[in-house]
Amino acid sequence: MKARWIVTLIAVLLGGCATLEQNNVDWIPIGPDFPPTKAKDIQIIAGREDVKRPYGNLGLLRIKNLRPDRDSLLMGIERGKKIAASKGADAIQVGQYNSAEDGATDPRVTLIIYAIKYVDQLTEQDEQAIEDFRVLGMLNERTNS
Repeated sequence: MKARWIVTLIAVLLGGCATLEQNNVDWIPIGPDFPPTKAKDIQIIAGREDVKRPYGNLGLLRIKNLRPDRDSLLMGIERGKKIAASKGADAIQVGQYNSAEDGATDPRVTLIIYAIKYVDQLTEQDEQAIEDFRVLGMLNERTNS
């Protein structure tokens, strides 16, 4: 009986952690989703001046409530790369907001990440995603994929 109670408690705690983790991520679409890319191939850039190719923004990703330490921030960027890759991004532009700047006693960081798609070498599938997004926008519809 005791073992069953412990397993139930662990399941509830893990479920709670998963929910909290999902709640600290916002994806705000700006453009269409493209076929997924690989997270390891995502280029990380600091500013628009670093982009040397024509591009479009796919969306804005916010990863909130991170501890302001190196490991937490690197894990946040890796998570951002995975999410951006799932939307078909080629690069991410990374910025941050640190609540310490506003005098927070327990400072947290929000990563602000733009998912970028280079548009100088689009495939037919990519062009179809753009057209579908345009048409759905005229109809004021959104896909949930």
